[in-house]
This record gives sequence, C-alpha cells and structure tokens, in this order.
Amino acid sequence: MIADPGAEYLLKKAWKLYEDGKHIELVDESLDPSEYVAEHAKKIIEIALMCTQSSPTLRPAMSEVVVLFKSRGSLEHTQPTRPPFVESVERVRGDSSTSTASSSSNATASFSVASAR
Repeated sequence: MIADPGAEYLLKKAWKLYEDGKHIELVDESLDPSEYVAEHAKKIIEIALMCTQSSPTLRPAMSEVVVLFKSRGSLEHTQPTRPPFVESVERVRGDSSTSTASSSSNATASFSVASAR
C-alpha cells in the first residue's frame, strides 16, 4: 500500500490544530454544532492528547481519565504537552522515493492445527 503523499499523520494534525486553537476542527463534521458544547469537545480532545504522551508514566491512568471526564471544569492545570515522537514520525515513515536504504527478510512461519480423535 502506497501512502498518499498529501496525507498527514492524524496525531500530528491533531496537535497542530490544538496548538493553533483550532481543536474544534477535530470534531466530526457530521455533528451539528448546536448539539454539543465546544468547551466539552475541547476537554475531550485535551484528555485524548494527554493519553498520547510518549512515556507511559506521563499518561493518565484510566481511573484518572474517568475522573477527568466526570469533573466539571476545564483542565487548565493538566494541559497536555506535545510528545517528541509526533515530529519524528515523519522521519520514521520516510519518503520511499528518496530513501536509499534497503532491507530484506527471510522470515518463515508455520501453522499447525491439532484435532481430537
């Protein structure tokens, strides 16, 4: 499968929109804006971004996520920070048209089915 050259890594795009204050663009366009509160959408996006931190110790536990969702205010004291891997993903994916490195593998696998007599 060849990646669309115009495609953008979703997490990178989400962080960019969040940092530019355009996080509402992450909400599904098919949702009627009068059916949800923009601040609630922002809170959900912030919690989601907190769950993308590079180190598991920086990510909230599921019990903390539940508390954050149930809490009534903003998350000003627990703002997410952009993990470094968001920028490095482009280097990892690379551009196949400019890559000069090559690799190959001779991996094998077997599959056995056992049945009762």
